[in-house]
Amino acid sequence: MASSLYIHLPFCKTKCPYCDFASFIDKKQERYKIYFDALENEIEFRCRSFDQKQKLKTIFFGGGTPSIHDPSELEPLFKTLSKYFDFDDATEITLEANPGTVDRNKLLGFKDLGINRLSLGVQTFSEELIGYLARGHSVQEACEIIELVKEIGFKSWSLDLIYGLPHQNLDQWQKTIAEALSFNPPHISSYALSIEPTTPFGQIYKNSMHQDLPHEESVIQMYIYLNKTLESNSLNRYEISNWSLQGHEASHNLCYWHAEEYYAFGLSAHGYVNKKRYANSRDFQAYIEKFSERAIETINKSNEFQLFDDEVIEIVDDDKYLEERIFLNLRLKEGLELNSKIEEKINSHKLENFINQCFIEKTNNRLILTNDALMISNKIIFELIK
Repeated sequence: MASSLYIHLPFCKTKCPYCDFASFIDKKQERYKIYFDALENEIEFRCRSFDQKQKLKTIFFGGGTPSIHDPSELEPLFKTLSKYFDFDDATEITLEANPGTVDRNKLLGFKDLGINRLSLGVQTFSEELIGYLARGHSVQEACEIIELVKEIGFKSWSLDLIYGLPHQNLDQWQKTIAEALSFNPPHISSYALSIEPTTPFGQIYKNSMHQDLPHEESVIQMYIYLNKTLESNSLNRYEISNWSLQGHEASHNLCYWHAEEYYAFGLSAHGYVNKKRYANSRDFQAYIEKFSERAIETINKSNEFQLFDDEVIEIVDDDKYLEERIFLNLRLKEGLELNSKIEEKINSHKLENFINQCFIEKTNNRLILTNDALMISNKIIFELIK
């Protein structure tokens, strides 16, 4: 069975114009309790047939902005989870947090609940650029919250940064990295801005060629500078977009990159259990209705994690699993360990070409992407798989 668990909390203080996740603002908080009731019902429905508690290595609260909620709102959820899952101080329990939604008391409350890792969505330390992102916090607020997180003493924490932003140049990006490093973070996640067509940014910028966006070469330079600078400050890249001090790697995300199974609950959540990938609706009312008490009472019990037939989006057979292993493991700095089955799925001619072009190194029976390949990794991996 899976040993990692994801929970989606969709509410936000503000809606970021680049965000394509299932999230929305509810200023009156009228739907909070309705959602949490449905979420607990979903957990009860899916897990009530477990013959024993499942041991968890990681729990991740994503969104949305999970930190918009008070610890008292999350406490019943922890109690419901504890009926079916074993987790303790050794379990990595991460909460995504926006600096504009937390204070000392709330952070202390999260820690008392058992949350031991925070993922702080800072995105930029440029006062000019943060206005474009509608984050709902200032640079000063972000700095103050980071200091609070350090003072309170969470087991680990991460800064999330975005590059390739509208009107961003290399000098601004370098200053953001310098500011981030001044806090001595144990972990940094950083991704290039993705223009999604259904978002406000998608309507404004249409595509990555818009004049207000940095050119592709500039974005590549931003990544190269980021990688070089973080590694020179002992934050080692362990995945294409993630750097950490030794021992502070995000165990939950490593579950994904190692192609392991995981539970997922909540609006739009996607899980992978018993070789089945499943997905919840991203329509709020449809999700609430599906997991109302009356609806789940009509479902017969089985002896395993329960899914509705229409939720299963893919059966992961051995062939598909090998493809995913190749794609996901090659994102890791440790690379892909070869065996006979993996080698059958790899185009040997393409592999030889990539090795000759210094995009891939083959060492100790592993394939590892070189730094030159990181910005075109998807293209290389897709060509590599037969």
